[in-house]
Amino acid sequence: MKKERLSLLYLGNAFPPGLAWVFSPLCITPPVYEIGMTQALSKWMDVSTVSLAPAKLMSHWDGLKDTSSGLENELILWERNPKLWHRWRSWRQLRRYYQERTQRKGAPDIVLVRNLQPVFNHFIKWLRRQPGCPLIVLLLGDSGGLGEEIPAMRRFRYKFKSMGMLDGESVLLYDACLVSGLKAKRYFESRGVPWLWMPCAVNATYEPPALQSDESGPIRFGYFGALSDHSAVVPLVQTFLSAGVAGSMHVCGHGSKAEELAKLAKLHSNFHFDGFLPTQSDCLPWAQKVDVLINVRLPFWGQENSAPSKVFEYAVAGKAILSTRTAGMDEILGEEGIYIETENFEESLREKLREVSAMDRKELQRRAKIIRNRILAKYNWDEQSRGVVEFLTPIVCSNKGAA
Repeated sequence: MKKERLSLLYLGNAFPPGLAWVFSPLCITPPVYEIGMTQALSKWMDVSTVSLAPAKLMSHWDGLKDTSSGLENELILWERNPKLWHRWRSWRQLRRYYQERTQRKGAPDIVLVRNLQPVFNHFIKWLRRQPGCPLIVLLLGDSGGLGEEIPAMRRFRYKFKSMGMLDGESVLLYDACLVSGLKAKRYFESRGVPWLWMPCAVNATYEPPALQSDESGPIRFGYFGALSDHSAVVPLVQTFLSAGVAGSMHVCGHGSKAEELAKLAKLHSNFHFDGFLPTQSDCLPWAQKVDVLINVRLPFWGQENSAPSKVFEYAVAGKAILSTRTAGMDEILGEEGIYIETENFEESLREKLREVSAMDRKELQRRAKIIRNRILAKYNWDEQSRGVVEFLTPIVCSNKGAA
């Protein structure tokens, strides 16, 4: 007898197809993670999607579409001001959609929710009180507040925010969790809540150019990604400049530190800042100008709760990777990764920059090839989605049996 497919309702932030160009003028990265995951899961389950998106994205759309992928959401909710009114309106829309969907198709087996967002949290609180409640699963891709010490005054102010709920409280609403950062499991293990580590994945179509065996000269370092305080990109550049290595540093990306980096580039001939590239797909060809890409995620502001997706792109680019171990990067990159210790961070980074600068370029290329092959084999979306289905199916069956 044919095995019945499970049905899944996904609540996330993915935009419809054809609108990737809208993200560029706003310096926002399209939600490729969600698109890849839900498309892969749809091979195993019947998937419906709802998106909560910032209204400024649609305000930049002039009706034209490109060829970019996206999700054909059954409902799009808009996050806009005044938040109190629109969040209340959005959760009522979501509740109405769920009730109508349940009347048409029956309740889903699983509701999968991306991150601890106020509208979704409020909906889940309501859903848990309903008869025949499905399995409610959290996709913890990012949570800066989870595990952080919250001052008493901030806790007090939070009570007056629209649909405000601290991350430590809202995480209790979920029956299971897909964790991005490996250490995030501690929030669920202690309560006996099932969890699965799913850091990220890629379905790579990019092939890096053939390596030049006769290439010589100083080692070139690079970084692409967010340009913000939590990305530690300014300390990275400053430490590179103070390390006195012979090579160069190249950076591109978007964020609040762009102006500061542009000023540093004017002062130092061995640091090059290329700003915000037109599309995300431009990052991989851009990376071919360097030998080593650097990930400097530090274990604060909740950074251990999520794995940096850019590291998977670094691997696809075919470059050696210098990284901290935060969020399980050493588990992903293995022995071929080169690691910065977060204790005495700047001293460790300076030492590693000098160490890598003295390495043979062929050794860096060897490491890069092994990492790329591992990522493509183990962390593609088909493999990751298969793991998710194998993880969730017995939990759903167990819940149905208990009911």
